[in-house]
Amino acid sequence: MSRGVRNYLKEALVNIIAVHAEVFTISKDLVPRVMSRVVEAVSEELSRLMQCVSSFSKNGALQARLEICALRDTVAIYLTPESNSSFKQALEALPQLSSGTDKKLLEELLNKFKSSMHLQLTCFQASSSAMMKT
Repeated sequence: MSRGVRNYLKEALVNIIAVHAEVFTISKDLVPRVMSRVVEAVSEELSRLMQCVSSFSKNGALQARLEICALRDTVAIYLTPESNSSFKQALEALPQLSSGTDKKLLEELLNKFKSSMHLQLTCFQASSSAMMKT
């Protein structure tokens, strides 16, 4: 049974936040472009890794889905068609959730993650000045 988003993903997000902070310090206008590229690279690697797994246990598939969705939802304002496609491919590499109970658990765990990491994730929230223009 999944206990929530694991530390490796939280650590990856903290590193992405550090990149955001560095770029923001240099030039606020560069943030959307740089962050979009970072998200593309991370999502491509995640997709590649998911496709390397030969089979998932039920819990493993739920855990992977939780972490992919947590990452995708967190960086949503920096998604591009390329990174969207990579996230989609990563999710398609997983077995579908078989029951409503699993879907409900996934949603609960995602919400728990978002509320527990709320402060750390504020740099990914769209504000009128930070909205990505593509």
